[in-house]
Amino acid sequence: MIKNIYTQTQISEESHEKIKGNESLTNEGKLLPVCYRCAQVPRNGLYDGFRVEGMFFCSDCQLELFTAEQGSPEYQEFIFLIKEILL
Repeated sequence: MIKNIYTQTQISEESHEKIKGNESLTNEGKLLPVCYRCAQVPRNGLYDGFRVEGMFFCSDCQLELFTAEQGSPEYQEFIFLIKEILL
Protein backbone atom coordinates (compact mmCIF):
# COMPACT_ATOMS: atom_id res chain seq x y z
CA MET A 1 0.00 0.00 0.00
CA ILE A 2 2.72 2.50 0.89
CA LYS A 3 4.63 1.73 -2.31
CA ASN A 4 1.53 2.68 -4.32
CA ILE A 5 1.37 6.03 -2.54
CA TYR A 6 5.09 6.55 -3.10
CA THR A 7 4.86 5.88 -6.84
CA GLN A 8 1.99 8.36 -7.16
CA THR A 9 4.05 11.27 -5.85
CA GLN A 10 5.59 13.99 -7.96
CA ILE A 11 9.07 12.49 -7.68
CA SER A 12 10.06 10.44 -10.66
CA GLU A 13 12.27 7.39 -10.22
CA GLU A 14 14.99 9.25 -12.16
CA SER A 15 14.88 12.25 -9.81
CA HIS A 16 14.89 10.01 -6.77
CA GLU A 17 18.02 8.18 -7.96
CA LYS A 18 19.78 11.48 -8.76
CA ILE A 19 19.11 12.69 -5.23
CA LYS A 20 20.35 9.45 -3.68
CA GLY A 21 23.55 9.56 -5.73
CA ASN A 22 24.21 13.29 -5.47
CA GLU A 23 22.68 14.92 -2.43
CA SER A 24 24.00 18.41 -3.21
CA LEU A 25 24.34 20.70 -6.18
CA THR A 26 27.07 23.23 -6.81
CA ASN A 27 26.12 26.78 -7.81
CA GLU A 28 28.82 29.40 -8.26
CA GLY A 29 31.11 27.68 -5.77
CA LYS A 30 28.35 27.22 -3.16
CA LEU A 31 27.24 23.78 -2.06
CA LEU A 32 23.43 23.57 -2.14
CA PRO A 33 21.31 20.77 -0.65
CA VAL A 34 18.59 19.02 -2.62
CA CYS A 35 15.41 17.92 -0.87
CA TYR A 36 15.10 14.14 -0.66
CA ARG A 37 11.33 14.33 -1.22
CA CYS A 38 10.67 17.09 -3.77
CA ALA A 39 14.12 17.25 -5.45
CA GLN A 40 14.21 21.06 -5.14
CA VAL A 41 17.00 23.30 -3.87
CA PRO A 42 15.64 25.29 -0.90
CA ARG A 43 15.66 29.09 -1.00
CA ASN A 44 17.88 29.50 2.06
CA GLY A 45 20.29 26.63 1.41
CA LEU A 46 21.40 24.47 4.33
CA TYR A 47 19.42 26.52 6.83
CA ASP A 48 16.08 25.88 5.11
CA GLY A 49 15.20 22.39 6.32
CA PHE A 50 16.47 19.41 8.32
CA ARG A 51 18.52 16.25 7.87
CA VAL A 52 17.72 12.63 8.71
CA GLU A 53 20.69 10.26 8.46
CA GLY A 54 22.34 12.58 5.94
CA MET A 55 19.25 13.05 3.73
CA PHE A 56 17.97 16.63 3.51
CA PHE A 57 14.30 17.68 3.67
CA CYS A 58 13.41 21.30 2.75
CA SER A 59 11.27 23.51 5.02
CA ASP A 60 8.28 23.26 2.64
CA CYS A 61 8.29 19.46 2.94
CA GLN A 62 8.95 19.80 6.68
CA LEU A 63 5.82 21.93 7.05
CA GLU A 64 3.83 19.40 5.02
CA LEU A 65 5.08 16.61 7.26
CA PHE A 66 4.19 18.44 10.46
CA THR A 67 0.71 19.40 9.23
CA ALA A 68 -0.19 16.09 7.53
CA GLU A 69 -3.05 14.17 9.09
CA GLN A 70 -2.04 10.76 10.39
CA GLY A 71 -3.09 8.18 7.81
CA SER A 72 -3.22 10.66 4.90
CA PRO A 73 -1.31 9.82 1.69
CA GLU A 74 1.24 12.58 2.42
CA TYR A 75 1.87 11.23 5.91
CA GLN A 76 2.24 7.68 4.59
CA GLU A 77 4.71 8.93 1.97
CA PHE A 78 6.87 10.56 4.65
CA ILE A 79 6.79 7.43 6.78
CA PHE A 80 7.87 5.38 3.77
CA LEU A 81 10.74 7.77 2.91
CA ILE A 82 12.04 7.96 6.47
CA LYS A 83 11.84 4.17 6.93
CA GLU A 84 13.78 3.79 3.67
CA ILE A 85 16.51 6.08 5.03
CA LEU A 86 16.75 4.37 8.41
CA LEU A 87 16.82 0.78 7.15
